[in-house]
Amino acid sequence: MIDTTEKIQFTHSEIFLRKDGIVEILIKESSFIGRDECVEVVDSYKEILEPKKYPLLHITEDYVTIDKEAREFAASKEGLMFSKVEAFVINSLAHKILANFYIKVNRPSVPTRFFRSKEEAEEWLSKYL
Repeated sequence: MIDTTEKIQFTHSEIFLRKDGIVEILIKESSFIGRDECVEVVDSYKEILEPKKYPLLHITEDYVTIDKEAREFAASKEGLMFSKVEAFVINSLAHKILANFYIKVNRPSVPTRFFRSKEEAEEWLSKYL
């Protein structure tokens, strides 16, 4: 496994491989996430991950905007190339509405769930380690 202490930082997010094998993605407060930002994140996985599938934990801070192209890319084969399963921690009504839309319209091909707490998400992801 590649060095788990390496953290990749962008203006919009931070990505790192945890010692338990979960890839944690923190989407920073007030960030805009479009297709380009999603591609940037997936490309960064190649720097810290072996070419296999991982459980991914996305933690979304407040006031994050995610556009249609980002949701489409995130659910695509390319967007999911490193994803075994995905958990998202969300805390706003707007993100809950987007989450339901993502599941019903974009239909990611890997198990995907949304949670109100990091602990709940980690418990669910642990079943896929």
